[in-house]
Amino acid sequence: MRVLFVRPNGDVAYVPPPMGLLYLSAVTRQSGQHEAKIIDARLHDLEINEILARAEGFDPDIIGITSMTIEYVAAHKTAQAFKKLWPNRPILMGGPYPSSDPDQALEDLNIDTIFLGESEQNYVKWLEVQERGGALSEVPGIRYRNNSGIMINPPSGFMDNLDDIPEPAWDLIDLEKHFEKRFMVMRTMNPHQKNDRVLPLVSSRGCPFKCSYCHNLFGKKVRKHSTARVVGEMEFLRNTYGIEEIEFVDDIFNVDIPRAKEIFREVIDRKLNMNFSFPNGLRSDNFDEELLDIMKEAGVYRLVFAIESGSDRIQKLIHKNLNLEKAMQNIAMADKKGFFSGGFFMMGFPTETEEELEKTIQYAKKSKLHTATFLLLTPFPGTEFWDQALAAGMKLRKGYMNYYEISVNLSKVPSIKLEKMRRRAIVKFYGNPLRVIRFAMRTPNFFRRSIEYAFILLMSVTGKWKQ
Repeated sequence: MRVLFVRPNGDVAYVPPPMGLLYLSAVTRQSGQHEAKIIDARLHDLEINEILARAEGFDPDIIGITSMTIEYVAAHKTAQAFKKLWPNRPILMGGPYPSSDPDQALEDLNIDTIFLGESEQNYVKWLEVQERGGALSEVPGIRYRNNSGIMINPPSGFMDNLDDIPEPAWDLIDLEKHFEKRFMVMRTMNPHQKNDRVLPLVSSRGCPFKCSYCHNLFGKKVRKHSTARVVGEMEFLRNTYGIEEIEFVDDIFNVDIPRAKEIFREVIDRKLNMNFSFPNGLRSDNFDEELLDIMKEAGVYRLVFAIESGSDRIQKLIHKNLNLEKAMQNIAMADKKGFFSGGFFMMGFPTETEEELEKTIQYAKKSKLHTATFLLLTPFPGTEFWDQALAAGMKLRKGYMNYYEISVNLSKVPSIKLEKMRRRAIVKFYGNPLRVIRFAMRTPNFFRRSIEYAFILLMSVTGKWKQ
């Protein structure tokens, strides 16, 4: 069978490789019996008619569409177009949007089946059932439509051995297009990348913490690729595609410190001579000095920590329970060792007071971070905060993803004041001339990218930057 995977062209400025589709394409081809093709409409800025034109040349038996919540409108329009063109061919949907809001996804009669959460093994089972004409009731982790209505199958759990998943099918996307430079279009999660030829790598899935604002796509049990698989994938990307830099996009890479050390010791031993960044996925209170030393020697230069709040009460409220003192010490230690570090902070948590917001501002200001991003809480379907907002009778906007404007205010601070405090946090953080100098000295390619950095900062302050 020929399987077409599509990433729709929604209103998203961030254009990383579609990792979910790359993995699904790899498992499609694994048996040698099926073909796969990826149309990345976001990367190529394709209209619906252009997507269909590319699809007709492949003549797929099955169409699979991925979607984040922010692009659900574009995803449904894409499904509608395919169903009109090929009414009898199954249309599947997966990704964060249908996983967090399956009821809305299946309201669309153009979508036949949705996959919830981690999908590789359930998708393979679905293909097997399709081939032999079996019943979809055999496939775990899906919801589908038949003559009786919407059917909900039980979940299957998560894969324990991630090495059973083949490496992403990199040959199915236009990597050279991905490496092209376009003003204000992010190809990676890290806007301060050192090299141009950068690709993401997933070394683990899942997170043991239960933060109230976060997704649960990959479960609360951390499952890890072997060190041999992780470093082998790096070496393959370097040798095959000339990749100069890897960004890790794990939910939490350093939950297992001995493994983290083992991976980068192997990088050193193999003399890979690459650069590495961590734009997310690092627990800031879970480092030791040896790990930082090994990472530095291996080529890691960028560390970003999700702090969220400088208030101990809010840390407990959101179930993050970060040790703020330890995190501050580790940030200072990373700075001394020459890392370029950043922090994420979030404002507007339920019941948060003006005094607690001020603690967050002061925490960021006192830290040795080089960059800080101050976001406003945006509840997403499937999270605890979304349910709290619904219970409070608030009108929520699905697909809203401008973290610099208020979507719903759950705090005790008036909305006007909350937005003013977010802008003040940026001014307080970057208004220190010494920090600006530290930033300019530590960030890669500062002078080449200084105009873009300044533009992003300006748009962040005004609330106009949408990532």
